Amino acid sequence: MSERNGAVLPEQFSELNPFVARWNNRGMQNQYAARVSSTMDEMQEFYDAIKPHIPEIKQYLDSKDFAEYSEADRTLGSLVFAWVPVAESVEVFKQPKVPDSKMYWDIVDEPQCF
Repeated sequence: MSERNGAVLPEQFSELNPFVARWNNRGMQNQYAARVSSTMDEMQEFYDAIKPHIPEIKQYLDSKDFAEYSEADRTLGSLVFAWVPVAESVEVFKQPKVPDSKMYWDIVDEPQCF
């Protein structure tokens, strides 16, 4: 299926489409909010689905000029950016929030290029 036919992600990554609705959160604040409002089971499922594709996704996105990215390519990149804070929770914290922290995120994102 091509992007014109409604693909959310590039065809070779279409098996990841079910994660787009929940995890395609552009901007660090939105990604963090998704992480802390998720269960560990939800994050583990997302983590496990994306991790084996990271090298292939990187190769795919690096093969194009950023200016030539389709909306599906931008969504794919956004999904990987959302995966990073999830990976922290899965691999390091073993919970959605940073343990023993009163930290909160109050940041200003740079203008979105996606």
